[in-house]
Amino acid sequence: MGQSSTAGTATGAVVPSTISPTALAYAKNVRGISQATLERLDVGSATVFFPELNGQSEALVFAYRTGDEVVNWKAAAFPVKAFTSKKGGRLQFWNIERAAGSETIYGTEGEIDAASLVEAGIPVEQVISVPNGARSRPADAPTELRGYAYVEEALRSGLGRVKRFVWCGDNDGVGLGLRTDMVQLFGPARCHYVEWPEGCKDANDVLRRHGAAALHEMVTNRALPWPIEGVYRLSEVPELPPLTLWHPGFPEWESKVHLAPRTLSVVTGHPGHGKTTLFMQIWYQICRDYGLSAAIASFETRAKPHHRRTLRQLHAGKLEGNLSDREVRAADAWINDHFLWLLHPEQRPSLEWFLDMAEVAVVRHGARIIQVDPWNRLEATRERNETETEYIGRCLRTLHAFAHDMNCHLQVLAHPAKMDASRKGKAPELEDISGSKNWDNMVDQGFVVHRPKFIDENGRNTEAEFYQRKSRFEELGYPCKLKMTFDLQSGRYRSADYPGYAGLNHMPSTG
Repeated sequence: MGQSSTAGTATGAVVPSTISPTALAYAKNVRGISQATLERLDVGSATVFFPELNGQSEALVFAYRTGDEVVNWKAAAFPVKAFTSKKGGRLQFWNIERAAGSETIYGTEGEIDAASLVEAGIPVEQVISVPNGARSRPADAPTELRGYAYVEEALRSGLGRVKRFVWCGDNDGVGLGLRTDMVQLFGPARCHYVEWPEGCKDANDVLRRHGAAALHEMVTNRALPWPIEGVYRLSEVPELPPLTLWHPGFPEWESKVHLAPRTLSVVTGHPGHGKTTLFMQIWYQICRDYGLSAAIASFETRAKPHHRRTLRQLHAGKLEGNLSDREVRAADAWINDHFLWLLHPEQRPSLEWFLDMAEVAVVRHGARIIQVDPWNRLEATRERNETETEYIGRCLRTLHAFAHDMNCHLQVLAHPAKMDASRKGKAPELEDISGSKNWDNMVDQGFVVHRPKFIDENGRNTEAEFYQRKSRFEELGYPCKLKMTFDLQSGRYRSADYPGYAGLNHMPSTG
């Protein structure tokens, strides 16, 4: 190639078509880039004025083209490092006119790094460089304010069809920031990135220190896919710990029903059918057998005297009126150690308040069981234009996340909607719960407590039916119907499925 063009300025049009022997020697001996690569990329040289040097310097000059038109240029001074470009030049990727149709693109932070990739054997039509390097910028600034409008325009104009974008930028702080921006703009699904070896900051460092073959291997075969949480191969899926199972305390049920922390359950049944009483007994038996604590947010059944009476009777195995003073003291001491109540001072609890108090119960007092009874007493905080179904779904997702994050079982007691005449008196389904089918879709377990009759020919009928309508995990059991009876002499439920087991569900008190 011939002598370089004459001097230009930062505002002038410097578009040399030749390159000087000095520039060739610098490119080859200092940067490791051959004359053939420079020619393929139409790189020239010129003597250019650099404002940061306050003077002129010979430079490699990289032309930015749109079609046949040169819309910008960038000059890289040598031997002293400095850069300048055409004032008012168009911002766009360098070499974009060749690369716009490629399915694989290698992006760099500077033109010399892009030329290094071509030197290493990457096709010319697969290499681009950002026009202005990495700069410190506010992370939350709008894209156009960060100078990335040219990226969005290139994506709209054809670059958006790229299937694999390999970022080969610098490993310094601002370079990593630019990498994050490029991933956001191109989309993480198509992005890969290169980690340079120790002692190398960029592609040109690798070319000079390790050679063209090493650089080619690094960017083509060792580029790493941008990590995306949520998509895994089977070998990458972490092994989850097994569920910690709690048997509900009725041996007759065997493995039909279990409860566990990190899960969400719902219990429904017509008012007065015993769902509160039965689950107070189940939680009592679990707390007794496993040494756990429960926190109850009860808005219809009072802690005193109703819950206290139920728990005293469960603890002593007989009705409250038959307890001695010693038995009352022992029961109350046990209740104090194992149960908490969440009571709103103004009787206007919201979901946010409930979760705040539940967190206190878990963190400060070690509660592993959280129950809200009933759901409709929590004040709704529906957002504007949010349907009831959307609201219930949002609440259940929040409750499920709480149960998982806090390693507790969270249970909601919820009334069914008023049923039509054809189904009145029948056990409800989960989808009958007032408000949303999400009560069936989004919980891990769903239970129903139902009494077919309250009175028969013998007087008060104490028979009840307990349904597990849903069990998301097989470890928790399976859908089933279990017969129960309420023992009026001890104030507790007993299983009626296997008469031979009668009484075995009452294990000795640990109080």
